[in-house]
Amino acid sequence: MTVIIATDVFGNTPAVASLIRSLDHPCLIVSPHDDQDHSGIHYRSEQIAYQAFIAQGGLARYRDKLDRVIQKQQAEYRNTPCVTIGFSAGASALWLLAATENAHHIDQMVLFYGSRIRDYTHLQPRCPARLIFAAREAAFDPLALTQQLRQQGQPAELIANTTHGFMNPYSGGFCVKTQALFLEELARLIRDTHPCALAA
Repeated sequence: MTVIIATDVFGNTPAVASLIRSLDHPCLIVSPHDDQDHSGIHYRSEQIAYQAFIAQGGLARYRDKLDRVIQKQQAEYRNTPCVTIGFSAGASALWLLAATENAHHIDQMVLFYGSRIRDYTHLQPRCPARLIFAAREAAFDPLALTQQLRQQGQPAELIANTTHGFMNPYSGGFCVKTQALFLEELARLIRDTHPCALAA
C-alpha cells in the first residue's frame, strides 16, 4: 500500500517524520522544495517558506510533481491501494490533481486546510477527497467555503476552535489536541485501506 504525504510550504521537516511515526506505516514524503526532499531542514518562518514555494513554481508545479510521483508509484506497484494526505499547499496541490485523469489511481485523499481550494471550487474530484478546514483563516471565510463545497456535494468539514496550520508544530496555529485526534483518524484510515483489510 502507498501512503503519500504532500507537505505544506515548510517541506520535509522533523515534524513530518514524527507524524509518519504516529501513522505507523511507511510513507512517501513529497515536498514542494526540490532541495528538501531528503534533507529534513526547515525554514525559519512561514513567510520565508512561502516565498521559496512561489519562487520554485508554486501550486501548479507542486501538482505536477505529485502527479509524477503517483504515476511512478502506480507503475511500480500496480493494483495497490494509494492514500494521499496533504497539508496546506500540499492539500491545494492534491485538490488540483484530484480533478485529473490520473486521480482514479488514488483510493482516498485527506486534505487539511488547503486554502487555495477556494480558487478551484468548480473542480470535480475523480477520487474520494475529504476536505478539512480550520475555523479561522486570515485570507478568507472558511465557513462560507465549506458551505459552498457541501452544496456542491463535497465532504467538507470545519474544525471548531482551530487556525490554519493546526497539524504542524512549526505553525502558529498548531493545536496538539487536534493533531492527536486526526493522527488517530489517519492511522485508522490507513489500517482500513490496507490490502489485508480490503481482502477480509
